Amino acid sequence: MKIIFVFIAFFAILFSCAPQQKVPENERIMVYEKNPHYFAYKGAPVLLLGGSDEDNLFNNPELMMRNFKTLEKIGGNYVRCTMSSRDSGNVWAFAKNSDGLYDLNVFNPEYWRRFENCLHEAAARDIIVQVEIWATFDFYRDFWLANPFNPQNNINYSTENTRLQTEWPYHPARKPQPFVFSIPAKNNDMQVLQYQRKFVDKLTSISFKYGNVLYCMDNETRAPAEWAWFWGNYVLQKAKKSGIPVLLTEMWDAHNLHNEEHKRTYDHPELFAFFDISQNNWQEGQMHYDNALWARELVQLHGGVRPLTNIKVYQRREHGKPNDPFVGLDRWWQNIFAGCAATRFHRPTGGTGLNALSQKAIKAARIFTNAFDVFSCDPHPELLSRREANEAYCLANPGKEYAVYFPHGGNVILTIENPNLRMQENWFNPETGEFLDAKNIMSETTIRLASPDTLQAWLVLVRNP
Repeated sequence: MKIIFVFIAFFAILFSCAPQQKVPENERIMVYEKNPHYFAYKGAPVLLLGGSDEDNLFNNPELMMRNFKTLEKIGGNYVRCTMSSRDSGNVWAFAKNSDGLYDLNVFNPEYWRRFENCLHEAAARDIIVQVEIWATFDFYRDFWLANPFNPQNNINYSTENTRLQTEWPYHPARKPQPFVFSIPAKNNDMQVLQYQRKFVDKLTSISFKYGNVLYCMDNETRAPAEWAWFWGNYVLQKAKKSGIPVLLTEMWDAHNLHNEEHKRTYDHPELFAFFDISQNNWQEGQMHYDNALWARELVQLHGGVRPLTNIKVYQRREHGKPNDPFVGLDRWWQNIFAGCAATRFHRPTGGTGLNALSQKAIKAARIFTNAFDVFSCDPHPELLSRREANEAYCLANPGKEYAVYFPHGGNVILTIENPNLRMQENWFNPETGEFLDAKNIMSETTIRLASPDTLQAWLVLVRNP
């Protein structure tokens, strides 16, 4: 019997040490060649729709599986994965010694097992995971006091041979801490940087095995630009050496996309293959939509067309106003009609997470966008007239099909490129996830679109039957 156990253990070790087979390039998430405003996955264009009840799902295994199963059921395929450990029940990336201090040369296998399990379970359901490598808030205020990278918590360095301090009681938006100045272009703090590299090396040794991963360097950061560029280059070069194509972005803190911070992303297409505009989701109504279109045009002027993503859609409002889930819902739908590649409900309480409202929206959006060729369409606000601000938004392939979103119902004029064709007007109720009976119409130069009511949101398809 002992001999059998020895053989089992031997082969288990052999198998675990065997090199992992690379996912073929055409089965990885990539920019869609026919319309680079969107992604493609496993060779087909894909619209990323998501929501989850936590941002670091990998570190909450039970919640993660509940969210994954729900997303699979309703057609969701997009989650966020901050590499964070600051919540109750989470584990940190490094192992502790018997004296209670961390050793940054030794990883905690449970942390990395959870991470790989997240990517594996997501891949099994064709869910795309946007990994945020540096979980910004883990390195500030009370969370920093428990962080293994804090000099007082590890055996590897101290405040005497690094630039780090044991306390950093500031909000990330107020005062970036020395941890993000370790890079050669700033403090060149090699004592810290060597362990930061070890962390990223370990992360990518796992994530490169999966084709369903997008990469973001930080979460709403105010770190110096050089920090983002350093880690972008670092991950990109590692991927190239491994023969792995990867897509990267950065998320800056500024709520206004016109802020110079965002220039650090869209001005560097050689690093950042897509542009996360999540902080635009602090804006409301027409301004929210207009800023997204501005960003869409901007990236085209700075390196060519790239996908726009929204890993965080807030229900929060600026200036101390109370949360409003329907403001968040409008932002989420607007992102689709602004031609964004991805939109996800932020976790509670900042967003609605994966509650009933979010689930209904994801399911409805998947049904609606599967009913026409969304990947051949672009935003066309100019096709709508007699329209009030935030009344209606148009996504269209002019001459073929037109989709219009009404946040609160409405009555507008749609200009048709090919008049005198037999067209079909088909209203969709996002509350029920169902189309109403289609109406055949003979198109002229324009068509009047009047929603069934103004009590709720409505969508409509106009196209050749």
